[in-house]
Amino acid sequence: MLQFEAIRRVKCTYKDCVTSFDTEKAMRRHKKDSEEHDYCHKCGEDFDSYEDLAQHKAFRPDNHGMACRVCGEEFKSVSGLKRHIELSHKIDQKLPCIGCGEEFYRASLLTEHLEFGHCPNISAMQFQGHIVHKFLISELLKGDGRFDRFLQKISKHAAAHDYDQEGGVSLGLMDDDSEACHYEKYPVIAPEVKPEAVNPPVKVPEAYPALPSNVNAKNIWGGKDAAKTLFPHAKATPPPKEKYSIRKHDEQHEKEHGINILTTRFWDPTSTDYSPERFFEPTINQYYCPFICEQTFPIPADLNRHIMTDHRISSVRCPSCLKIYKSATSLISHCESRGSKCTVNKAEDFNQFLDRLTGGFLSVEEKVRPDHLHNPAVMIRNPETGELESYKAPTVGYLQYSVSKPADYQERTKTAYALGGGRI
Repeated sequence: MLQFEAIRRVKCTYKDCVTSFDTEKAMRRHKKDSEEHDYCHKCGEDFDSYEDLAQHKAFRPDNHGMACRVCGEEFKSVSGLKRHIELSHKIDQKLPCIGCGEEFYRASLLTEHLEFGHCPNISAMQFQGHIVHKFLISELLKGDGRFDRFLQKISKHAAAHDYDQEGGVSLGLMDDDSEACHYEKYPVIAPEVKPEAVNPPVKVPEAYPALPSNVNAKNIWGGKDAAKTLFPHAKATPPPKEKYSIRKHDEQHEKEHGINILTTRFWDPTSTDYSPERFFEPTINQYYCPFICEQTFPIPADLNRHIMTDHRISSVRCPSCLKIYKSATSLISHCESRGSKCTVNKAEDFNQFLDRLTGGFLSVEEKVRPDHLHNPAVMIRNPETGELESYKAPTVGYLQYSVSKPADYQERTKTAYALGGGRI
């Protein structure tokens, strides 16, 4: 035989709950302890979801202090609240690899993907080369005459090449003081045909000819075939003989203004931009190193070996806490940890540091969290003065990483097929 519980005097205020109690105190205790009810026991208010309860706490500092908008946890200070959000509620990133398109939710994961050769289109050596390029450019542009010294290294190569097609050496035959030159005066030859016969004056008609009867004059200028209708005998413009080539433009620019150190891999023996003859010093018959070091080498093979071994980056150091890491991935992971004592990610030049550390593949910008963008002002009574005052909940920022393309990045050319070891 079924036994039914008698309905008591005080019923739970949630519609889906059928529990009843003898007193309101017992009912409120029930709502506070029940995991199925989102109830604020300090303010005595019911909410439909836990998110609504957390938002309520965030805008009631008189009863809840500094409450988190995500989980509703309460803190006594704004600094404690911000530290909690940075550690516990990280925002996932959307970082696609420019080589293969695979997407990552952390900057350190994308860096690991590139640094350890997991990308099928960007090798680990290429990624390392972009980092070395950034490091070299930053060193050359620091001042102290470093860039002037670099220009001295390549000045002999630029002077040895004469791109002027006219040029030549004077033999003295056409000089004014040359005795071998004799000038004779000859009469001016009169033209056989008068200029008027070659280019007769054009007679302008008093009125242009009328359009054909089947052509609507109102719509003649708006259609796709307007040119054919108005000029039926005109010839189409032939396509250009040669397509525009960025590489040819860069080569012409280098001839006129010198190499562009930002976009060319002038130092990299594995790049098509590299030429050891650019750093050849004919007075000592040696090849200078393109880096800051002043080492010289007798043959290009020794120079190439020196660049590929001695100027590879084997470790990186955090500029804030001075810790040394064996890979860029480890240092990026250290930078992403906002809860650490190191403040490198809060520095003003952190974006420049990240750009140099990743070879130009990543950039960063500090933004307000998406769940903190809506921040209305509410009226709260001040417990000390008893007056109503406008209050806005504290907002927390985060670092939004984004993928960028290095200035010296070159798209990988695909090989159709190979015969006999050669490309086709």
